[in-house]
Amino acid sequence: MPKFDLEKTQTLSALFETPRAQRDDEWRKRFYAAIVDASMRAFDPQVFQGPDGFSYFGLGLPQAGAFTPFCVSHILEYVLDNGVGIAVFASSGPPSDPEWVFSFGDLLSLSLYGGFEGDPAECAHQHERDGRSVERVEEARKILVASPSESFYPQRAVNALKRFMHERLRIPNPDVKLIVDPASCPAQSIAINLRPADYGGDTKRLGAAMNYVRWFLPRTHGLVSLP
Repeated sequence: MPKFDLEKTQTLSALFETPRAQRDDEWRKRFYAAIVDASMRAFDPQVFQGPDGFSYFGLGLPQAGAFTPFCVSHILEYVLDNGVGIAVFASSGPPSDPEWVFSFGDLLSLSLYGGFEGDPAECAHQHERDGRSVERVEEARKILVASPSESFYPQRAVNALKRFMHERLRIPNPDVKLIVDPASCPAQSIAINLRPADYGGDTKRLGAAMNYVRWFLPRTHGLVSLP
């Protein structure tokens, strides 16, 4: 249940006074601890399109006086059902720059694992998720291809990713699977039917598209092309 905690709102207000260049890991931990239940004000309209092309539910620090409280835990089910992220502002709305932006994958992580940084078991390995690589398989090995479980990548996340692939990436029949490969790290990855052939063999364009897809995944989830 959301707590609508005004003390945590005050914590956020103090944190936002720290210059962005000085916001270190300790600052981020304190921010994560406060943002989930802090009482915030919603924008009008509540959802807007960010410069990256994704949709965000806007939350800002409340002004003096009465207001209708919102918080991340309060709107979490809504944003996950509708495939949007959350942008957090110090002001009561745009056009100021957001203090923090949560992707859909960050919010899915909160729902699945209770935190924004992904599966704690995978976080302990400190995997790098931002790079891209092409594996050359020297020896045949068995992998499992299946539908993702609700505990790893729920159906509503699959639906949101498929909508994005169809509407934005122009994939006629988007497919989202789970690949389990014990020889890989991580062993479980989301696999999609996006390949170099979709971009005339241009691997840079494919990489850019895959980076957009990552917006829908927790940070510790692997992402690969369906073989």
